[in-house]
Amino acid sequence: MKIINQIKQDIFSVNGRQIDNFQLIREKWGVHVYRCTYEGSPAVVKYFENESNKREIRNYRILNEHNIPTIKVLDYGKSSVVMEDISASDEWRLGTEEDLRDADVAESLSHWYFNFHEKGLAMPELNTLESDFDKITEATLNMFCEKLPEAADTFNYILSRYGKLRKLIDTPSYTLTYNDFYWSNFIVRKDKREALMFDYNLLGRGYRYSDIRNVCWSMSEKAGMIFVDRYNRLYVEKYGAYRTAEEALEKQIDDVMDDLHGLLLSYERKNFTKLAEYAKNESVDGTLLKNAKKLLE
Repeated sequence: MKIINQIKQDIFSVNGRQIDNFQLIREKWGVHVYRCTYEGSPAVVKYFENESNKREIRNYRILNEHNIPTIKVLDYGKSSVVMEDISASDEWRLGTEEDLRDADVAESLSHWYFNFHEKGLAMPELNTLESDFDKITEATLNMFCEKLPEAADTFNYILSRYGKLRKLIDTPSYTLTYNDFYWSNFIVRKDKREALMFDYNLLGRGYRYSDIRNVCWSMSEKAGMIFVDRYNRLYVEKYGAYRTAEEALEKQIDDVMDDLHGLLLSYERKNFTKLAEYAKNESVDGTLLKNAKKLLE
C-alpha cells in the first residue's frame, strides 16, 4: 500500500488527477508497474523509487517533444508516468515472441527505428544522454585485468592504445539508441502496419549499427534480414547512398566496445548473462584481441 499511496500522491500533487484500482504487473529494481484506472479509464502506471531510474520520465518527455511515436502518455508525475493500457486497446497489442520471426513486424519496426535514429541526430538533448562507450575507462580496463587475468594481455593492449580508441569512438555520428530491444518491449498495431518500442530506461547516445545489431541478435535470421534491408532502403531513399564507410567503422568499434560493456555490466550486477558469457569467452579466446588490433593497429 505504501507504493500505491505514493503514486496517488505523486499524480495528484502535479495535476490534481485521480488514479485508482491498482493491480501489480511487475516489480523489479525499484520500478513498480501497475494496471490501474486514470480518471476512470484503463491505464498503466510506472513508479520509480530510485532517482537513477526516473530518467525514463525525462526520456518519454524528450521523445514526445520530438514527435517520436511512443505508447500514449496520459500524465507525468515527479516519480511516475501514466500510459495507455495496451491490453485494453482496440488498435494495438503487446509484442509476442512469435513477432521476432514475423516479416511484417520486422518491416514495421525498421520504420520506427529509422525515424528514431534520424530525429536523434540533431536532437539538442542528445549530449545529455549517456553513452555505453563512456563507461569504458582506463580504470575499467585495469579492473578487467584483475577480474579476468587470463585475458589481461587483451586489456593491456587496449590500455596501451586507449587514447586512439577514445578518438576513434567520437569519429562516427552519434544518434539516439534504444539499447534494450526485445519482444516484451514493443507494441504492434493489430494489422501489423506499425510497431514501436516502449520502456525507455536505457535510452542513450550511440551508433545506428549498435542498435541494429541488438535488433538482429534477437530476431530470426530471416526477420533480421528484412529489418536491415528495409532500414537500408529508407536510408537510400532519403540520402541517395548507403552508409557503407561509416557503418564499417561503427562495426569495428562496436566489435570491441560491446564486449567490454557486456563485461562491465556483468561485474556491476554480479550476474553473468548469456551475452556476458559471450563477451567473456571472446575476451579469453583471442577474438576481442583480434578485433582490437584490427581497429587500433
